[in-house]
Amino acid sequence: MKLSPQAKTALDKVVNATRAYKVAKEGFELELQRELDEKLSSYVSDRNMAVVLADKAGVPRTQIGRAMGTTNYRTVQEILEIASDSIPMTESADKNWWVAEVENGYQLTINELGAGAVSGTATVRLVDGELEFIDGDPFVVPQVYRNNISAEIVSAIS
Repeated sequence: MKLSPQAKTALDKVVNATRAYKVAKEGFELELQRELDEKLSSYVSDRNMAVVLADKAGVPRTQIGRAMGTTNYRTVQEILEIASDSIPMTESADKNWWVAEVENGYQLTINELGAGAVSGTATVRLVDGELEFIDGDPFVVPQVYRNNISAEIVSAIS
């Protein structure tokens, strides 16, 4: 169908307006995605830390995935690959404790430590060279001192 010059001009305006709309939409979507990623970054870090600590504590990866609301094993694996490199963590040679820096101190996890094979996680801070409990399992810090590994942990934190 042959278009009149007026109809062709109107059609060109539709094409140009549609093109401008698509470019603007892509730009806004990128901008919003960056803003969303920035706002969620601390939540992602906390989630990644929790996944790494659960994995180190021996929780099966399928259970970690279910706790996250996914049945895709690869999701947990990808988080572990990313987080293992990005989370500075120190662990003992025999892997019965590890510590990672968190927002309000250090997350200290013990795994089958001592005579009772005690496991738990607590947030601690270093005050005058001593571990001070902030939150979490209250038995972690006493267990560390009871098993004479506090100096090793304080050294790792310092």
